[in-house]
Amino acid sequence: MARWNNESLKNALKLEIPFSCNTHTLCIDSRQLQQGDMFIAIPGKQDGHDFVRQALDNGASCAIVERAPINTTQQDKLIYVKSSQQALNDLGQYSRSQAKILKAIAVTGSVGKTTTKEMLRSVLHHFGSTIYSRASYNNHLGVPLSLAMLHPDSVFGVFEVGMNHKGEILPLAQMIKPDIAIITTVAPSHIGNMGGSLEEIADEKSSIFAALNNNGTALLHGDHPLFERMKKNAQNYGVKNIFTAGRSAGSDARLLHCQPIFHGKNSLLTAEIFGKIVAYPLQFPGEHYAFDSLYALLCGEILGLDLGLIMQHLAKVQPVVGRGQMINLQLENGKTIFVFDDAYNANPTSMAAGLKSFCTMNHDGRKIAIIGQMGELGENSETYHIEMAKLINTLNFDCVHVIGPQAKCLFETLQKEKRGLWFEKVDDFKEEFISTLSGGESIFLKGSLSQRLQEVVTLLKTQLKAVA
Repeated sequence: MARWNNESLKNALKLEIPFSCNTHTLCIDSRQLQQGDMFIAIPGKQDGHDFVRQALDNGASCAIVERAPINTTQQDKLIYVKSSQQALNDLGQYSRSQAKILKAIAVTGSVGKTTTKEMLRSVLHHFGSTIYSRASYNNHLGVPLSLAMLHPDSVFGVFEVGMNHKGEILPLAQMIKPDIAIITTVAPSHIGNMGGSLEEIADEKSSIFAALNNNGTALLHGDHPLFERMKKNAQNYGVKNIFTAGRSAGSDARLLHCQPIFHGKNSLLTAEIFGKIVAYPLQFPGEHYAFDSLYALLCGEILGLDLGLIMQHLAKVQPVVGRGQMINLQLENGKTIFVFDDAYNANPTSMAAGLKSFCTMNHDGRKIAIIGQMGELGENSETYHIEMAKLINTLNFDCVHVIGPQAKCLFETLQKEKRGLWFEKVDDFKEEFISTLSGGESIFLKGSLSQRLQEVVTLLKTQLKAVA
């Protein structure tokens, strides 16, 4: 049976559908549309109503609209609503209400939420039907879209919850109604939108606990300086089950040892999970990714799953593109380079963690960093960039290239022997960069999404041959 039919649409939207409708998937981007999808026209900078005809021509089963779209003759496939956004919310919430046996996990945090979500979904699907947030579907569009994928018999759901401004977490969490809510960590991400305060970010993240189901569980980074504040917030929301991941004694999931990775080989972790000593391999570099795996182990234990099987499945999970992916590529001269693709996004905490992790690896040849400016840091942006340069000066990089006007101060603070090139835009840098490589280099990339460092990685992968 189709996930969405006339009866379920009527129940969710509280209106009669004037034609026969059967579909499994919703879509808000006509470029990603698959045959049979229901297209939802969301107003915005790119108004979805301008793409309804394209969506229907490309095989959409029907479209939800607020008004009659231009140049569309297929009026018999249109469902009219007052608000497309509200209709999307209604579909997500109805789908969640029908998933009676679901164990829902909501993941937020300034660093690591996507990787934690990917680890969890990769493990949990071995134990039961699992729905999860695709890509970084973590906002007012992504969360209801993800929920709308649920079946009545879905066993697990793993949903990412993001924020840029105050007040965004709770409405998303209330749609999810999680049984387990995780704050991976708190860092100065979007701090320019949060009054310049880490405490404000911690409080906003903590609002996820207000939506926990009865007897729900909160997971926190026990070593974080604001741990007690977040724990108190959870308790004030009535949460009684609070568990921690960390290095310090007393952590419910305690990282004991993290063996550095070598050019794509597995790292080896030793941890204590609720008093059990375990060891397992992980295809992720660095301690910050090791902590993400601890949340997966904690969730497994809380859900009563086999810990040994969880570790076996966890060992097979691979990094997401842009988040710690390791690539070996061959130049035209036959020599290889190693690329550590951490380019997807950055804030001061994730940047520092990535740089340190890269430098724990055993590298041959020159070590090169490509750093993009970090955005949304407010009035302290210059200070954060200068402090990052000071950290880089203590690390064993041979050459550091810098992209972005706000990061020029970082470039100027680097030791002269480490300075590579500074460019205002990545377009001016990426074509020239490949010609500077001779073989044996190890390359680290990280910057805010706006700096488009992923294009450098794509160029490398396109022009060079991948090798094992």
